[in-house]
Amino acid sequence: MKELMIILERLAELLKSGESIALATVVHVEGSAYRRPGARMLIDSHGNWWGGISGGCLEGDLLKKAQLAMHQQAIKRITYDTREDDPFQLGVGLGCQGLIEILIDPIRENIEQTYKVLKQAVESSESNFICTQWSGTNFHCRLQDKAEIGWNEQEQIFTEYLPARTRIWVVGNQFDACSFIELCLNLAWDVRWVGNTQKMRKDIVKRVTASYDWDSVGGINSSDFVVMMTHDFDRDVAFINQYLVGNTFQYVGILGPTKRFDRLQKQINGKLVTDIASPIGLDIGAEGADEIAVAVVAEILAVQRNRNGQRLKFRESTIH
Repeated sequence: MKELMIILERLAELLKSGESIALATVVHVEGSAYRRPGARMLIDSHGNWWGGISGGCLEGDLLKKAQLAMHQQAIKRITYDTREDDPFQLGVGLGCQGLIEILIDPIRENIEQTYKVLKQAVESSESNFICTQWSGTNFHCRLQDKAEIGWNEQEQIFTEYLPARTRIWVVGNQFDACSFIELCLNLAWDVRWVGNTQKMRKDIVKRVTASYDWDSVGGINSSDFVVMMTHDFDRDVAFINQYLVGNTFQYVGILGPTKRFDRLQKQINGKLVTDIASPIGLDIGAEGADEIAVAVVAEILAVQRNRNGQRLKFRESTIH
């Protein structure tokens, strides 16, 4: 999501200028590849780019092809096949053995349409299916109801699933909450901060989506994630009773040991529908605010992706 947000931010500026640009999209992958379908790379006429379509091994070659596409104002379909034994077929060492198909679109009207649809999808706070069709001189990019994702080569249609931007509520304004928020912002998550607004770091307040005093919280949705880092037992009890009891959420985590959570449960006036993560975070031996933030973010990602947080070397099925 962060990469897409960067591309959209840069596109908003480039589309106001008359500069030539191209948008490359990974539409199909077979075998092993660093990026999956839907990965994008934005290129300007000066050779600058944002995003990426690989781990860095294909971007240089794609840049040349994108510049040619801009010069000719013609859509290019590129295939990189790294499944053979020769790892230097493009003049660079390739770390994956897979086939990657990419469409480079330099047509400004097409890019403008794509920008509007992607921006609408991101701002909807919901997951979306996006259907893009390149058919001769006709181009269509639109949101649509649930559909089969993938690349239809015959009709030149690429359908992708774009998950909702992660919206997270961080409750508490101690220094460890600041470390956690910084990491969430780095992932381009939609952060809502709850606490004593007078004691919140002003530089972070400017960067979060919204900040709230303890008793002025509104609009927590069932699709949201909640992390409580107040270090205040009574404050936790009050917040849980006021906002969490009887409601469902994607994730609720509370900082503190098991014994503290056991005490909290005795003070709750109702039923906690959502399973509470407390102690919070994955067991990675985290020490200090920054490492704890990593452990908590990792647990949230594991919950989002329905993973168990084990080491990838022990995973028996495919990574993606």
